[in-house]
Amino acid sequence: TFKEEFADSDRVIIGGKLNFYAPGGKLSFNVTSMRKVGMGDLLAQLEALRAKLRAEGVIDETKRQPLPFLPKRIGLITAQNSDAEKDVLKNVLERFPDAQFEFAYVPVQGEGCAPAVVEAIAKLDANPDVDVIIIARGGGAFLDLIGFSDERVVRAAAAAKTPIVSAIGHEADRPILDDVADFRASTPTDAAKNVVPDVAEELYRIGEVVNRIVMRIGHYVTSQSDFLTQVLSRPIMTNPYVFLDEKQQELERTLDELRGEIARNVERETAEHSTRENMLRSLSPQSTLDRGYSVVRDSAGHVLNDGSKVKTGTKLNIRLAKGEIEATSN
Repeated sequence: TFKEEFADSDRVIIGGKLNFYAPGGKLSFNVTSMRKVGMGDLLAQLEALRAKLRAEGVIDETKRQPLPFLPKRIGLITAQNSDAEKDVLKNVLERFPDAQFEFAYVPVQGEGCAPAVVEAIAKLDANPDVDVIIIARGGGAFLDLIGFSDERVVRAAAAAKTPIVSAIGHEADRPILDDVADFRASTPTDAAKNVVPDVAEELYRIGEVVNRIVMRIGHYVTSQSDFLTQVLSRPIMTNPYVFLDEKQQELERTLDELRGEIARNVERETAEHSTRENMLRSLSPQSTLDRGYSVVRDSAGHVLNDGSKVKTGTKLNIRLAKGEIEATSN
C-alpha cells in the first residue's frame, strides 16, 4: 500500500529486490517503494515561487480585504455540477435564502485550469454587482490542485479589487492561492458560512436587541410614571393656590416689616437732625445777640473787646440782635 495515488502512464521510481530462480530460469522483482518522478522537484519549485511572490509583495497578509457583511451578489468559480458548487449553494441558501450568484464554470484540474481561472477572476472582478468571489474545489490529490498554485492564478487573485475566498480544501499541501486570498476557507462549506450571515441567527439577535430596548423603555416609562404620580400627590399640585397664598402672606409680612423699619429710621433721623439744628443755632453769633449781647466796632470796623483801650470820643458801631446803633465813647 502506497500513500500516493497512481494512474496509468504515470512516471515513477520504484525500489525493491530482484530474485532469480535458477531451476526455472525465472526473474522476479519485489517492489518495496514507489514514488512519482519529479514530486520533490515540483514541491521545491512551488516553495521557490512562494518565496519569490512574497519578496515581490504579491503575498502580503496586510493587504487582505475584509469580506462584506452581506454581499449583493456572490461570484462562484468552480466546476459545473461539482460537489463544491452544491456545497456552496446549499449552505449559502440555507443561511441566506435571498442570496444571488454569478457563476463562472472552469475546469478545476489539468492544463486548462489555470487560464480558465484567471479569465473567470477577471470577469467577476469587473462585475460591479459582485461583492465577493469564491474559488472552490472539493479537495483532491496534490497534483490535481497544482493549477491553483499557478503563478498566473496567484497574481490574478492578488490583483483583484473584489475580495477573494479560497476554498480548495486541501489541508496538507496548501495551494499558493491560499496565501493571497483575502480569506482561506478549509472547505466550500466553510466558505459559504463565512461569506453570508445566518439570517435566522441575525433575526434572533435583532429580536433580542429589540426585546432589551422594549424592556428598558418599559422600565423608564414606569419609573417616570411613578415619579409623576409622586409629584401630583404633593399638596402644591392638588391646590397650587395654597402655595401662592402662603407666599403672598409672607410677602405682606415682609413689606410691613420693611415699612415699619423705614418709618423708624425716618423718625430717628428727623430727631437727630432737630438736635443738631438746635445745637448749631445755640452756637451761632445770632443766638448770642438774641440773648442780649452786642458787637461793638470802631469806625474802621474793628471789633472792640477791651474798654480801657477805647479813647474818649471814638465813634462806635453797636450791632444788636436786631439793628445797629451809632454812638460815641465818653
